[in-house]
Amino acid sequence: METSAQLGKFIVLDGIEGCGKGTQTKLLSDFLIKKGYNVITQKHPEYGKPIGDLIDAWLHKKYEFNVETQAMLYFADFIKDKQLLENDIKNGKIIVSDRYFSATIVYQHINGLSIEKLLKLAELFELRKPDLCIYIRISTETSFKRKLEQKGIKLMDRHEADKKFLSALYENYEKMAKENIFCDWAIVDGEQPIENVSKQITEILSQKLNI
Repeated sequence: METSAQLGKFIVLDGIEGCGKGTQTKLLSDFLIKKGYNVITQKHPEYGKPIGDLIDAWLHKKYEFNVETQAMLYFADFIKDKQLLENDIKNGKIIVSDRYFSATIVYQHINGLSIEKLLKLAELFELRKPDLCIYIRISTETSFKRKLEQKGIKLMDRHEADKKFLSALYENYEKMAKENIFCDWAIVDGEQPIENVSKQITEILSQKLNI
């Protein structure tokens, strides 16, 4: 097996609300650690930190921001860690991220910003592209049901509770993944049991990244 020092990779798990990104991020990280790799996990937005908490406040309608401000808040949430990410990859670590700029493109495009403008933003800041973004596909019905069961309607944020927005999310993620916008994408069936989804992901990584 190749050593972890030879295998610096950046992997993103993405998809609509309730697709299981957090669960699969942990399962994938545990799987890679057991194989002997040096793994770093990330989550965006990073709640509990100043930028993430401001995003959370906006999501729960404590503030209102125009679309440009929204985009820059999300962008700032991961650009703040740009140098750390670059250093970890150079040092051969495998980064597994629960969302990234891929999600910002999807969400802010729905809100009115063009994909072209968002990609130019990434180019301007020389944003690191993932080696692979894995789209965990679930239906909008499954998304709403899962978040409702998890939180209850009163605690769901403005996106989770908006079925029309969820439908737009689904369509935009489909476009991103099928057209490999921003980076290379792979699609897994998130409607399957958790263990099956995890197996799909590890098989894809073996095929595409030789991990």
